[in-house]
Amino acid sequence: MSDTALPALPGEVIDQAIDWAIRLTYNQADADTHAAFADWLALCDEHRLAWQRIQTLGGRFAGLPPELARQTLARLPEARLQRRQVFRLLGLFAALGAGAWGARELTPWQRLVADYSTRIGERQHWRLDDGSRLDLNTDSAVALRFDAEQRLLVLLRGELHLHSGTDHDSQRPLRVSTRDGLLEALGTRFSVRLGEQASVLGVSEGAVRLQPLEGGSAAIARAGESWRLGSTLAERLATPPPSASWRDGLLLAREQPLAELLAELGRYRHGHLGCDPAIAGLPISGNFQLDDIDATLRFIARAHGLRLHSVSRYWIRLSSA
Repeated sequence: MSDTALPALPGEVIDQAIDWAIRLTYNQADADTHAAFADWLALCDEHRLAWQRIQTLGGRFAGLPPELARQTLARLPEARLQRRQVFRLLGLFAALGAGAWGARELTPWQRLVADYSTRIGERQHWRLDDGSRLDLNTDSAVALRFDAEQRLLVLLRGELHLHSGTDHDSQRPLRVSTRDGLLEALGTRFSVRLGEQASVLGVSEGAVRLQPLEGGSAAIARAGESWRLGSTLAERLATPPPSASWRDGLLLAREQPLAELLAELGRYRHGHLGCDPAIAGLPISGNFQLDDIDATLRFIARAHGLRLHSVSRYWIRLSSA
């Protein structure tokens, strides 16, 4: 969970960096202001480092609940911030929002408060105290809440796969909580992924009880089924359970439209992946490696007679040859 501590900076340098962030954000900065900022930035390495840290912290704390943000920011070893600096930064971050700081490319707040997490392109697994196996897909975060009454995993971000273990100490229920509701394992293996509008459940063994957050009717999902859990409704999907082949470093595609496949591959690397609208619906099938997305893209292009265009390694687009 913790980041490596970086050298402390003088308080006056941090103050200056915060002042510049506020001036450039809230005011209509003219050419003279931008020139003065450039001069300040170039004056010494401490100025450049302070500015870099302020920007990085913004990406981390955009969208974080205020009290949690204050507590987490105050204890970061890399910043050595005073109380007044903490509150000035929180006001700035709240105004900017996640988009202004490019939060996806920086450390999201969910990973700062998680017990288990992965970065973009990373996959990990852990054995929990009760014997359950937890796998996390790319860019995911889970907080653990095990106590005398329950075993609770809070999925804060991304996607997990859980193989439930036997709780020998008691009959504590094993549950996964998302922003949409609660999923209780009934001796099972299952995956949960946070989507933009709902959580998607796939059950490969046993059963899972779904309870929407806002009091909708509970439902039981069984092996071989996939479900959509919204805040007011749990509904079974006609599609089979999403593949958990990512645990083995593979993405399985069966007649999947190219645009959808690229969106899925884009979860495993930084930057933009896209294609021309004319080929967006091109059906693609195959078992694709996730450990080297650039090599996978080259393979797809060769196999289907497509061209790869790259402005940099962070912007790639496919087009017809």
